[in-house]
Amino acid sequence: VAQVVRIRNTTGRSLLIKAGDYFSAPRVGGKRCADSTVEAPPGFDEAVDGLVVPWDTLTWSGLEIVDADSEEVVKCVVGPIEADDETRDWLQYWSIDWEPLGMEKWIALGKRHMLGAVGSAVEIQLSFDEYSQALPNCHWPQSVGGPGTLLGALHFDHAARCAPPNMVFLNVFDLASAMSIPNAMLCNTVFNTIGAFHAAVEVYGEEWSFYRTPSATSCGVCRSLRPRNHPVHVYRQSVPLGITSLKDWEVRYLIRGKLAAKWPGGGYDLLHRNCIHFCEELLLFLGVKGVPHWVRGLHELGAGVVGVT
Repeated sequence: VAQVVRIRNTTGRSLLIKAGDYFSAPRVGGKRCADSTVEAPPGFDEAVDGLVVPWDTLTWSGLEIVDADSEEVVKCVVGPIEADDETRDWLQYWSIDWEPLGMEKWIALGKRHMLGAVGSAVEIQLSFDEYSQALPNCHWPQSVGGPGTLLGALHFDHAARCAPPNMVFLNVFDLASAMSIPNAMLCNTVFNTIGAFHAAVEVYGEEWSFYRTPSATSCGVCRSLRPRNHPVHVYRQSVPLGITSLKDWEVRYLIRGKLAAKWPGGGYDLLHRNCIHFCEELLLFLGVKGVPHWVRGLHELGAGVVGVT
């Protein structure tokens, strides 16, 4: 449900982030972390793969954040809370003795799926700040943790809000609301296989994708000024793929001046030339990672089957 994609430590603390999910195998810089523990010394600012905040019902320890010097410990889990009537999942903080901490800082992640057992992922960033610039006479609630405490220093936020404007995201949608549960069963924080998805590329606050058009000669490339929103497809998650060196005007010129003419709406084909193929080409020009296999797998499988038959 909550996938940590970046860790940033601007404090003077040496911190350990220990995976509390049996299926988690965190990696930094492509290298697997020993004992499933990410070491974050002062100044650490790295992308992380394979690290999740586990569901409360599927973990014994939660995601443990440890101050190596003071030995303070904060446990993090995802689950519902009694005061919420919307049956949402919340990112929660707990003490080493499983007493709730900093409830004012708990974050609503979204609706639960499949009785809380399988759901889509939300990409988050874990940051540590010392609050050394706290205003004079500022009184911190004891439950939230003040300057000098581990709880006061740590906070989570949605990765997209923390990202620079030239960060490239692949926005993944379920093809229709009826596909949300099957996709959640096949692609989640436990494993990713295949699913039926629509995809779009977001950069500089604009989202680009490819669609069939009524006129065969009309341009099939469309820009959305409201990323992650669609009247038919159901937004699932955003996958960060890297930072592009192109400026915002260069991205627009690339799409309008080079790609648009190559992608007429009449050329749309469900298996061989769809939104995912367009995203692959655009991502290549942007100089970032390609579409993950679990997003394109079903289309490739379908194209392969048709090719064989």
